Amino acid sequence: MIEALKDAFPMSLGLALSPFPLIAIIIILMTPKAKSNSLWFLLGWILGIYGIGLLVLVIPGLGSEDDTPSIYSGAIRIALGLSLLIFAFKTWLNRPRRGDEIVTPKLFLSIDKFGLQKSMFTGFMFSAANVKNMAFSAAGALRINQSLAANQSIFIALLLFSLIGSLTLIFPVIIYAFAEKKIEPTFLLWKKWLIKNNAILLVLILGFVGLMLVKGGIEILK
Repeated sequence: MIEALKDAFPMSLGLALSPFPLIAIIIILMTPKAKSNSLWFLLGWILGIYGIGLLVLVIPGLGSEDDTPSIYSGAIRIALGLSLLIFAFKTWLNRPRRGDEIVTPKLFLSIDKFGLQKSMFTGFMFSAANVKNMAFSAAGALRINQSLAANQSIFIALLLFSLIGSLTLIFPVIIYAFAEKKIEPTFLLWKKWLIKNNAILLVLILGFVGLMLVKGGIEILK
């Protein structure tokens, strides 16, 4: 299982470093219902990652053939990798230029008014309905499926993968549990920095994981 998680680590890292869900949970942690809403958002995010992974696991032909990855799984990896690279290129082209006004996405202007259900739904949509994060989750599940084919521990590995991909969201929730309102000025600085630099972060994350997926897919097809 450790080997499977190591293989899937670049994808879980891509999920963990996604700036938008991190911005969202930081905003939630500066609201009156910080503790409850942040936990529901976090639960929705984890369920989204795990759900996409489960979908990948039940698709026939994505596992291993005679202990080697199937050709279909190699082609899927290349497709996922190329889609991430294209997304990275578009993000780079649309990045804010020096002197441009940094616009806060509309969702972040209303997320502080969300209740439990909306918080959970938003967390779920960030992971299960965002193309970039869906690609990370699917690629991670492919890696785990390849390493643990026909092994019951595959579902535990997928859960651990989901948790690793959530560490950067879990971290501020834990900090808030101890520091509460005292940490808000720090959270505010983090939020401003992430909104300002989210495009550069996305390009780096998408480019790195995209190249790894394409490389892995090509090796399978050789």
